[in-house]
Amino acid sequence: MFKFLIMALVALELVLLSAFFQPANATVKDTEFYTWDYASVGSEKLVCKEVIIHPKKRLMPESSDLQPVAIRSKVVSDRYCAKSARPNL
Repeated sequence: MFKFLIMALVALELVLLSAFFQPANATVKDTEFYTWDYASVGSEKLVCKEVIIHPKKRLMPESSDLQPVAIRSKVVSDRYCAKSARPNL
């Protein structure tokens, strides 16, 4: 009898914990990196760009191994890319 009471309390604890602490509500930090890239499509000028990849909450087919993301980039100062080799074109 005592064993069933303990099992019921443990089950109740698990239900309550999963209701209040859902991993889906966790925050995900965006991936951010710096790279050399062309200033725009058709441009021959190389600039340093900050690229930010943000995961999106969108359903994908079950057969897909991909995760939907939003990619943003902007031109920044060359000092951010100082540690990466600038391509010679």
